Amino acid sequence: MSRDLETTLDELGPECRAVVSRLKAAREAEWRTAGGGGRAAGEWRRAGCRRLLCRTGYLVAASLFAAIAFSIFFQDAAKAPSRPFSTANVYTVAYASTPEALEAILASQRSDGSWSNDFITRQNAAALRSSGEERMRTAYRRAVRYLRTKGLAPLTDEELKDRAAFAEKTLAGA
Repeated sequence: MSRDLETTLDELGPECRAVVSRLKAAREAEWRTAGGGGRAAGEWRRAGCRRLLCRTGYLVAASLFAAIAFSIFFQDAAKAPSRPFSTANVYTVAYASTPEALEAILASQRSDGSWSNDFITRQNAAALRSSGEERMRTAYRRAVRYLRTKGLAPLTDEELKDRAAFAEKTLAGA
């Protein structure tokens, strides 16, 4: 320590000097030799922090992080049976031509006319195109406007049917 710090420590009294010595001792590394083999046979150890306890703390923290992450990622999967159209089946909702499916599509549309990605935007726009309801037509026009800015167009009816058949075949095999 510097002379200024030593002077300040002397002014504070012997209790503070004992605290400072304990703090300094906790940060110093000591050399331990195994079997007197010199430095090559020794290992570094920090005073006050055993390796096992440090590793255990890291493992507990990592486990808690993993548990929280899994609970966040799988919370929609637990709710899926109660809702027919959720974020778990956002890729297949456009294949159902029911009013509930169209409402789910309409509810998940962003303000710029898109959905999560261009793949979903193209097929949801194609699904909305077949509806005669004015709200659905407005949502369809917004989606088409968004797709044109990207140089894309909605799927044709044939492409939508092909995707639906492929999804049905894939899900039946799973």
